[in-house]
Amino acid sequence: MLEFLATLHPGWFALLALVENILLVGVGALLGHVALRLPGARRLTPDPGPVNPLELALVGSTTLLNTAVTVAGWWLWKDGVIVLRTDAGAGTIVELAVLVLVMDVLMYAGHATVHLRALFPWVHRLHHVFADARPITLFALHPLEAIGFGAMWLVVLAVHPFTVGALAAYTALNLIFGILGHLGVEPLPPAVRRNVVFRWVATPAMHVGHHAEPRYNLGFYTTVWDRLFGTLEPGYDRRRTADVPEPYPARPA
Repeated sequence: MLEFLATLHPGWFALLALVENILLVGVGALLGHVALRLPGARRLTPDPGPVNPLELALVGSTTLLNTAVTVAGWWLWKDGVIVLRTDAGAGTIVELAVLVLVMDVLMYAGHATVHLRALFPWVHRLHHVFADARPITLFALHPLEAIGFGAMWLVVLAVHPFTVGALAAYTALNLIFGILGHLGVEPLPPAVRRNVVFRWVATPAMHVGHHAEPRYNLGFYTTVWDRLFGTLEPGYDRRRTADVPEPYPARPA
């Protein structure tokens, strides 16, 4: 597969990257709508209603920018800046864990930065226009945020030669966490949420809480940094362990 990608004309690779990113949005939306219909799913924010044109436009621009990042990564790989390995085994699981932990701290830091008073109105506030999130809200980003996340991702790949398997697994995991966090519901049953693992691994309700109360829950995959820096929403653990999680109050329009 890597040999085939290395020989592709740039135009054909760009088209392939565009198709890949459109499919990621489509698969994410489909998974989200399935999760919304799980028997135990509890809505924590009001139903968002119909999709508006601004949200669709942002999803479209993010898809195009993600395609550009994919193409940039391809060029860096062809030039030897990014090295991909094809070996498999237990090392792939270790690399996946490293990727998740590294990206978790970087994304927390980046997320906290765009919530600074000087930056929030110009960049991240656009994402928070959609307080009552839906699956595609994950992709409704200001262009600078999409570029920033993409650049962060490429720098991480350039620092260490990861395996293709670890990258594919991380991409899937990132999509699952992103979609589940933008449903406005908690689909996990109480017995799962109460497990000690989910004290540290973020449940869907964590990012739902961020959209309801934007100053809290800045992490993505874990609660580690929010607990450490005091940005965990005070009612999060109560909702996480409750039989029926309490909905968040409706945010003023």
